[in-house]
Amino acid sequence: MTLWDLMVAGGFCMIFLGIISIAAMASVIYHFVYVTTEKLTPRQFSEDLLALLEKNQFEKAADHCRGHENLISAIAVKGLEKLPKGHSVTEEAVQYEGKSRIDKIWQNLAYLGDMAVIAPMLGLLGTILGMIEAFNYQSFKAGIIQPVSLAQGLAKAMITTAFGLIIAVPIIVFYAYFRGRIGTITSNAERLSSEILHALEKKKA
Repeated sequence: MTLWDLMVAGGFCMIFLGIISIAAMASVIYHFVYVTTEKLTPRQFSEDLLALLEKNQFEKAADHCRGHENLISAIAVKGLEKLPKGHSVTEEAVQYEGKSRIDKIWQNLAYLGDMAVIAPMLGLLGTILGMIEAFNYQSFKAGIIQPVSLAQGLAKAMITTAFGLIIAVPIIVFYAYFRGRIGTITSNAERLSSEILHALEKKKA
């Protein structure tokens, strides 16, 4: 049987497995391209920003942030906007913005993890439906069991489980990899947020 024959034999569940595989591929590409330390917590940008804050050049720091789109710039801009209202308001704004954006990054990754769970479940559903179909076919043969036909029906039924696992296993591997990467990004963001607040508090005092 060709790959196409296998997919057709898997039934309608293969359609949903195909959608999941496409969505998972798009998510993996997105995380590889956009969810990196270089894009979200760039070292050179952060060092330049902290240098401006240490020199009390808040306007230049704000312009510097607006000229770069990343996690640290978004956090710093919120803090600089609330700076005239006092340190407590500034600290709350920085913490809220950081938590909101980091939670969104983790949520996007959670979708990938959900796909890894759903894919084998869909495969199992397709297998159960295929087995029901195979045995129902035999029941219409006047009680005569044909082992060859039954074996073929069961083999087709197992196709969706196989495809579900083939899709799920790589997703789990990528999920684990990106989880470690996002953990590093989160740690960097928390550290830099503390340094930004410390610089703002020092100059405000």
